[in-house]
Amino acid sequence: MNRLGRWVLRGVSLLLVLGAVAFGLWQLWREPNPDEILARLDVPNAPALTPEEEQATFRLAPGFRIELVAAEPLVVDPVAMDWDDEGRLYAVEMRGFMATIDGDGEEQPVGRIVVLEDTDGDGRMDRSDVFLDELVLPRAIAVLPQGVRIGAPPDLLLCRDTTGDRRCDQRTRLLDYAAVGENPEHQENGLLAGLDGWIYNAKSSRRFRLRGRSIESEETVFRGQWGIAQDDEGRLFYNHNSAFLYGDAIPAETTLRQPATAASPHKIGVNVPLADGAEVFGIRVAPGLNRAYLSGTLRPDGRQRGPTAVSGLAIQRGDQFGPEFVGDAFVPEAGGSAVAHFSIERDGLRLRAEHRLYDDPTWGRREFLASTDERFRPVDADFGPDGAIWLIDMYRGVIQHARFVSDHLRRYVLDHELEPPGATGRIWRIVRDDRALQRVPPPLETVEQWIAGLDHPNGWVRDRAQRRLIAERPAAAVAALRNLATFSPLGRRHALLALVQMGSLDGDTWRRALRDPAPLVRIVALRQTRAFARRADSGARDAVTSMLDDADPTVRVGVLLALGDLPAATRPLDTLLAAGREGDPIANQAVLSGLSGLERRALDSELERTSEIDPKSATLRWIEQLTAAAHLAARDARRPQRALRGLLDRIGEIPVEWQRLAALRSIDATQRLPGSNRIELAGPHPLFDPERKPEFDDDSEALIARIRRHFTWPGDPTPGGARPLTEPEAALREQGGELFEARCAACHGADGRGLASLAPSLVASPWVRDADDWIVRIVLHGLTGPLRIDGETWNATMPGHGHDPVFDDEAIAGLVTHLRRSWGHAESPLEVATVAQIRAATQNRRDAWRVDELLDLEVEHRLDRYVGLYTVPIIGIGMEVKRSGSTLTVGVPHGPSGPLTDAGDGLFTSSEVSLQFTEDESGTIDGASAVRDGTRFPLSRSD
Repeated sequence: MNRLGRWVLRGVSLLLVLGAVAFGLWQLWREPNPDEILARLDVPNAPALTPEEEQATFRLAPGFRIELVAAEPLVVDPVAMDWDDEGRLYAVEMRGFMATIDGDGEEQPVGRIVVLEDTDGDGRMDRSDVFLDELVLPRAIAVLPQGVRIGAPPDLLLCRDTTGDRRCDQRTRLLDYAAVGENPEHQENGLLAGLDGWIYNAKSSRRFRLRGRSIESEETVFRGQWGIAQDDEGRLFYNHNSAFLYGDAIPAETTLRQPATAASPHKIGVNVPLADGAEVFGIRVAPGLNRAYLSGTLRPDGRQRGPTAVSGLAIQRGDQFGPEFVGDAFVPEAGGSAVAHFSIERDGLRLRAEHRLYDDPTWGRREFLASTDERFRPVDADFGPDGAIWLIDMYRGVIQHARFVSDHLRRYVLDHELEPPGATGRIWRIVRDDRALQRVPPPLETVEQWIAGLDHPNGWVRDRAQRRLIAERPAAAVAALRNLATFSPLGRRHALLALVQMGSLDGDTWRRALRDPAPLVRIVALRQTRAFARRADSGARDAVTSMLDDADPTVRVGVLLALGDLPAATRPLDTLLAAGREGDPIANQAVLSGLSGLERRALDSELERTSEIDPKSATLRWIEQLTAAAHLAARDARRPQRALRGLLDRIGEIPVEWQRLAALRSIDATQRLPGSNRIELAGPHPLFDPERKPEFDDDSEALIARIRRHFTWPGDPTPGGARPLTEPEAALREQGGELFEARCAACHGADGRGLASLAPSLVASPWVRDADDWIVRIVLHGLTGPLRIDGETWNATMPGHGHDPVFDDEAIAGLVTHLRRSWGHAESPLEVATVAQIRAATQNRRDAWRVDELLDLEVEHRLDRYVGLYTVPIIGIGMEVKRSGSTLTVGVPHGPSGPLTDAGDGLFTSSEVSLQFTEDESGTIDGASAVRDGTRFPLSRSD
């Protein structure tokens, strides 16, 4: 008991210190009551201004000016744009968006694509032609040599003008696009033509490319919400409405090569947050934000604090701003009527961004571009044919979609006459004053011009030159492209990519590119390794392996990724394992991602190598990672039951205790990954049969008990400890699954694992599993942060759905039942009557719930059945189990306690103790079995 007491005291002392620090930070963070801020604001009117009047409201960074490119009636409600090779601008008009505060009429086919042209060369468009019309909420465009690709839900279209009249006369439907979800703010968009030949999208987990007359689509990682861009090396950048900037430091698709790295929710070097905590520095008070009534949304001076409507971004790859701005991000924030500037630094595989702010005479600091006009709504940006930044201004009072409009915003919009959008819209150009502006792009009509264009200082020209070469595939260009030495480093990169996509990269050019002095060229060459690898020829493998000591860290990781692309039979497993066990996280991930097909060999090899090694933390972690790789590969195998049984057999045969514990821990952790389901074996495995399994130490026994909940088989009497659903409950759950897919998956993911920086995982979430009173209130009214899920803090607001007639009592009961019986959950279904009771009791609720409010409620909690006093028999020592929020704690009665982690099936653990609760025939908890320091002792219920 003394040892348990010491453990509890150590735990509680740390908790008290952390609690005191958290309370102090909370006191510092608290803002004045938002109602008080709103009440004292003097809100200026926001009448619709002419373009010239609006231009006078802009404050721009010193040394820059802003020019009008186009305005109504030439363009109305623009949301996306792209240029053809001659510099004509194609603009997407989302005319159906939010014609009223209720979003009336958005299903009408009033959207268009217009072609804008400056015929007199003065920098301002003076001609507009309708390229395609009768579209419903079109949202994306890419003008490519093969034709114009247009995202118009639910279709991705390929449009061509074959007569030269600037009208689409040949229209082909390629595939579904933006067909999932009902909210325009949360549907696929982007159509970014990547330098590698793929088309990438935001709010999407796929990429595609044209292959002759067909289109090829493949899975990629999920990225962003609205808008996507790339830098000169093809790295992708994106954002979410409440976060300015994210980026990929590595080719994210490589993490999908192996199931374990594919399943990991935190892929290293992917979805890297580059602007954590960045705030908005506008130049006007902002009471018109959707959630201005929530604490922390407004500063005490009434301005917007954090981003709420980030959409679109430009990575400056043009030459007009000068070399010091190349690679910087310019990010519109439509709610704040501003454009933020982030300088991006690249140090090997690390990306860092600095929020650049500028002096303001009124407010102290401001963004790169800000306006006092509330109707200035910058929604996207890009660098153009002239190398300057072009900016889309939707110019309207309402930018928030009707599905999420709060009562506060509704009143504000109507009171200030912001509802009518009018037929308005502007496109602006941001220009550096002291540098020349080439308004007309260089011609791209001949093979010679295409080749020369690969070396142009403006990335816009380089990209189009590369695309024309790939589309036309001129034989006369091949020799010049292979002569890499005639190009600059960026030109060599484009030339190499052109050869790859033309199918003309030969072995000699490839090997010269591997030895190129520029790392960005070597990296492109490494990514072509698979094409030159042959089972009977180790030359390609040796050429790549010789680069493992390259001076550039990005190249070294590229080598590991390239070796993982070799056929399994020629992959240098020993070399990969040696690099993987060194402990560098990104190299470790690169190796793991390249073990597909070799997982069991890799695990067996490392178990043999480490059998007599004193385990260190890195070695333990390495065995756990390899076990996870083998486990998930077995789950995905052609005959998964056989593969999984073989892995369990191997684990059962491991004689070294620390290795066995590491493998068992890994199985448990892997099965707890978001999206995992309980595994069905053909029959019970000996590990789970007390009469057949070998005798193990207590720690192994405890871990076997933990992984038991993840496995079932025909006739298993306790699959995860759950009782079967009745037929009515099963029907309700099926209905709820359909509702989840239609209305919830857009934010929380189809597999419930959440989307990075957008919505948290629902898998194992206490807000889903633990109390009817919590989950029903959240669905009805919403939840606002900060809240902590899976070690990550979320400081956003989930809107409620209680006002939506689709979410009636039966629908909510079905939805929650679906959540509670998916992804390994085994909790009780929700009754319709419970929803009705809670709805009636909270019918006057207007605001989203805060975490502290929910925790203060008297609820019937899932964990309450374990709460009580327990006694160690014979010696009579008492222990008390209590609940704090969604955590059980254990300690001495009326004394300090320490937290326990829920491992399922009544098993709760910490780093030093585990409690396996037992129940009687009626389901009442009557005791527990405790394990500490290898000693097991029983506990009986005594309250």
